[in-house]
Amino acid sequence: MAGRNRTEIRGEQSRDDVLRAAEELMSRRGYRATSMAELIRESGVPSSSIYWHFNSKAGVLAAVMERGAEAFFASISVDAPDNGAVDPREALERVLRRSIGAAVDNPGFLTLYLDFLLHAEDEPAVADQVAGVRRMALETVRTNLRLGYASYGEERAARVADRIAPLAVAFFDGMFVAAKSVDPPDVEQALVDVARSLHFVAEATH
Repeated sequence: MAGRNRTEIRGEQSRDDVLRAAEELMSRRGYRATSMAELIRESGVPSSSIYWHFNSKAGVLAAVMERGAEAFFASISVDAPDNGAVDPREALERVLRRSIGAAVDNPGFLTLYLDFLLHAEDEPAVADQVAGVRRMALETVRTNLRLGYASYGEERAARVADRIAPLAVAFFDGMFVAAKSVDPPDVEQALVDVARSLHFVAEATH
């Protein structure tokens, strides 16, 4: 039993080593330019173990995206407020603020995701992963917004969430790209301004 447990632990560790190395390499070099030879060298995990865990480079990519997405979206999920007592605009600002904070904490995953988003049509192996992450992003933000606008009533809160979730995700994408520019924006002011603007849209949604 003890020997089997040690084997399982080593297997989990080698899998994590591969995923960390793959995320760093792919976010820096791109999926296409990252070779299995580089992944073997950077992770220190032999090819036989990598293929046993993931079957192929596309399998590594799928695991990288799945792990990164789970960690990222867990960090921006919010709990249900008591009796819908949270001010809706404050809740909206909190959703945006959590998203920006998660981007700071997960730069490798977000860089990889946005690169794939822009070039998904060039990489068939990537397209399904990008679409899945995008669906998770929209659904997580919709859920957070439905909770934040609970005081509007369940049906109206759902309509508000459906309307502004794509706008909130687009803001987040833009801010992550802009933050990497030579003249990064004032994130705090942009967050407040966008929250105010999106809340106007929410108020106009009936």
